[in-house]
Amino acid sequence: MASQLLHHRILHRGTAPASAPIDRRNLRPPTTCAAAVTPSLHRKLRVAVIGGGPAGSSAAESLASGGVETFLFERNTSSAKPCGGAIPLCMIEEFDLPLSLVDRKVTEMTIVSPSNITVDFGKTLMPHEFIAMVRREVLDSYLRSRAQSAGADVKTALVTEIRTPSTTNAPYKVIYTEEGSRRELVVDVVVGSDGANSRVAKAIEAGEYSCAIAFQERIKLPDEKMEYYENLAEMYLGDDVSPDFYAWVFPKCDHVAVGTGTVCSKQNIKMYQRGIQCVHLS
Repeated sequence: MASQLLHHRILHRGTAPASAPIDRRNLRPPTTCAAAVTPSLHRKLRVAVIGGGPAGSSAAESLASGGVETFLFERNTSSAKPCGGAIPLCMIEEFDLPLSLVDRKVTEMTIVSPSNITVDFGKTLMPHEFIAMVRREVLDSYLRSRAQSAGADVKTALVTEIRTPSTTNAPYKVIYTEEGSRRELVVDVVVGSDGANSRVAKAIEAGEYSCAIAFQERIKLPDEKMEYYENLAEMYLGDDVSPDFYAWVFPKCDHVAVGTGTVCSKQNIKMYQRGIQCVHLS
């Protein structure tokens, strides 16, 4: 996904087979992982996946399909992440996504340099290729529903704490709020796909890592102006829109997504967003 940073953390404590073996050829790697597994179980392996984005939902689907008792936590199922939403064509096949999720099939991608030199990267596409533009809330909802169909228990809940095992054989305890009530869930494995401020990463003391902050707006244009973006996406480079990242204007179903991001200068993100607004509106 555009502007999405992936980080991988894995911690194992002992080994334990699930009651039904998992065909690892069908597993998709999650974003961030933490695991504590008791050495012997008299029930199914129980896993909590924290974060219901593409990585978390795909992990939950694979685990549930393999016979693992899976709980998928997402605190807000209706929010739209400030993500450009441009996905490569190979992802559609790899994740078996229906084309109905794609808002626009972009065949022209221009990148504008700080000195206003424009390069058309769309020329590198084969005749049958395109860049798929999706809305994250549509994609994420589909993947969560598919995980649920595979047997995952999808919870709209906020995970507030993860208690790590005090001994080698002890399980994890996930503390969460659901429908205003505080609840607990004991699990053998925790998969963290909960973003840059990951509670899972903090719980296992994963250490420091860099992350980006993004700001995006959806701007609805008149029909005649939307025609300009029928098959066109734009990316901008320059200190006025981001000192270390890029800004984008990506077309969606009835609007353009206009945004930017940065790693090194997060405090100035609103200023950079005003910069890309000026570029776009001019």
